[in-house]
Amino acid sequence: MAFSTTRLAEILTAVKNLGSITAASQHLFVSQPYISRTIKEAEQQLGILLIDRTTKPTRLTYAGTEYLTGLQKIQQQLSDLDQTMHELAQSKSGHLSIALSESMAAQILPDLGSQFLQEYPQYHLDIHEMPSLAAEKAVTDNQSDIYIGPKSAHHSAFFYRIMRNQAFSVLVPTTYPFSLSRVTNPQQLTALLHQPFISCNLQMVLGEITRRFMADHHLFLQPILTLNSLSTIQQLVERSCGWTILPTPVATAPTVRAIPLDPRLLTYQLIMAHRTSKENTPEMTAFLRVAQHVFDIDPATQIKHRDD
Repeated sequence: MAFSTTRLAEILTAVKNLGSITAASQHLFVSQPYISRTIKEAEQQLGILLIDRTTKPTRLTYAGTEYLTGLQKIQQQLSDLDQTMHELAQSKSGHLSIALSESMAAQILPDLGSQFLQEYPQYHLDIHEMPSLAAEKAVTDNQSDIYIGPKSAHHSAFFYRIMRNQAFSVLVPTTYPFSLSRVTNPQQLTALLHQPFISCNLQMVLGEITRRFMADHHLFLQPILTLNSLSTIQQLVERSCGWTILPTPVATAPTVRAIPLDPRLLTYQLIMAHRTSKENTPEMTAFLRVAQHVFDIDPATQIKHRDD
């Protein structure tokens, strides 16, 4: 459009408030012909009348009122955008996108997320909950800044830091005749193979890890259910729907026994990762600093790994 929408908004506002083109020109310190020409150009380009010239005082038409409202909204959005860009330039605000599974979010975000937002309220967290393999891909595809989850054999072009090593347990209903205090040999699980098994979906890194563990030790079975949510799997075991292998839970219901797997048999590394091609932003550095505190990690001893 040849006319300035900002100037047009000022003119329409003045006409609406003052009731005449003459009064609007005096208020804006411009000539009456200039105001008339600006309005006429806009009406010709839009194909509709913006002011009703037959009334006194002069009024905006319905279309003129709607158009002015739209222009005011656009101006406010542009003003907000300018302010956001200014704050970003001054490092007063920022945005951080994190991809992780629903189960990981439930385990670590209450502490990690709340601590981060308390220390850095100017930063906005955008959390994407999805199966962990999809979360990895979201980061490698530049849809998210950080991946948090189990380390997978599929990692590529990642810098990552190990946040903790996680042990596994066999979760069995108390009604099952399986009462070991600890699993030290994979063949001890053969007693459970005739019972229903509930598995993590293979779209989850944990599903891959446990499935590989079972295959490596020739413990072949067909899961009756495969799910993405660790909490849902645990709840099903608590209701005696089957047994499973999960990262050792913090607590279980009285209807379940959590039997530790010897860490030499099965563990996973919880990592925080980003693309090797992405430079650390202030937001990413701040989040890492908070995570190191929450996980009680000495930054001087934490190694930054590269996985290509």
